Order: sequence, then C-alpha cells, then structure tokens
Amino acid sequence: MAKTRSWTWILVAALVATAGLGGGIWYASQQNSLTEAVVLYPEPRALKAFELTDADGQPFTEQSLLEHWSLVFVGYTHCPDICPTTLSDLARIYPELTRLSDKVQVVFVSADPARDTPERLKAYTGYFNPDFVAATADHERLTPAVQQLGLIYGIFERDQTEYLVDHSASIALVNPKGQLHASFRPGFDEQNPVPLVNGAELVKNFSGIVALWGD
Repeated sequence: MAKTRSWTWILVAALVATAGLGGGIWYASQQNSLTEAVVLYPEPRALKAFELTDADGQPFTEQSLLEHWSLVFVGYTHCPDICPTTLSDLARIYPELTRLSDKVQVVFVSADPARDTPERLKAYTGYFNPDFVAATADHERLTPAVQQLGLIYGIFERDQTEYLVDHSASIALVNPKGQLHASFRPGFDEQNPVPLVNGAELVKNFSGIVALWGD
C-alpha cells in the first residue's frame, strides 16, 4: 500500500506540474470567489473524439458529455482508498451540485477494464448513487481519452492476480459544450497520505464556475 500511495503522490504531482506549463492555466483568485483547489482553463479545451463503453454496455463518447456539467473521475473498483472515499464524497455533495445546476452528471471512468466489467461497474457506482455514470474501454482507447482530460493512470505488476492501479485523484470538469473547463485538485494532509478532493470546496468552486458561465 505504501508503494501505491507514493506512486499516486508522484502521479498527482506530475499532473499539477504539467498543468502549469505554458501559462495556459491559471489558479482562480478570491476576486471571482474561487479557491486554489480548482484549476480553471481561461480557454476551455475541446475534446477529441473517443469511445468508451458504459455500464449498460452502450457507447459513451464525447457526445455523451454535451448538455451536462460532467465531473469525471478516473479509478477502479478494486481501489482500496481514493475511489471509494471520493465517490462517497461526491454522493454526499451531489444534491448540492444538482441544486446549483440540473445538468450535473458524475462520470466514473475505470482504468481497469480487465476486471471492471459493465455489470461490476454498474453495481459499484450504483452503491454510491444510481445516477452516477460509469464507463471503461481497452487501454488503446482509454489512455488517450483519459489523458486529454488531464487525468492519468498506471498499472504495475499487472501479471499478478491482485494488482493495484495508480491514478490521479483530481476530478475533471467538462462544461455543457463538451469542453474541458476546469480541474478540481486534491489536497494533501500530513495526517492522511491519501490525496483527496475536498467536497465542500468543490461545491463552492462549482457554484462560482456556474455563476460565471451563466447557467
């Protein structure tokens, strides 16, 4: 577990560092009521075409994100810490998010297609909230789809029966035009080595983003 957690820290740090390159991203200031827990793109990024398969066995593509505020989180159902905690937090704040906008959808993208069958994904996300969407695909299609959302994952010791998947703890926000709009960053607590997005801050920042959008 310590090895996996250390890898996750490295992955998240790399993601944050990459996001800061080129001056294309800025941290929201108190002037627009957003906090440093969100990375907002001054120019939302259009997504390239991709095709995953959802928990009902139907295609989940970039078109599935249109007309929604989509909170996209990458993980896997065997995850021992970040995924169940993050999905629990999202389920807890989901009523607040839907009061801010009736277009909200939570999308859980599995980085473990070998074990996360549609049936397993449906049961897993349904445990937290039956409205949550789940999708996955083979790695050839999955990796570029995840990367363009500013998210990353890596599988180590895949030849083992019970392997772990390291993945970013950020939550990508895609706007109703299907563009990557922002990223909610995880916080780090010395008392807890697992990086997690703060639910209360996410609600606050999402409220500010929706207000700026005019939704």
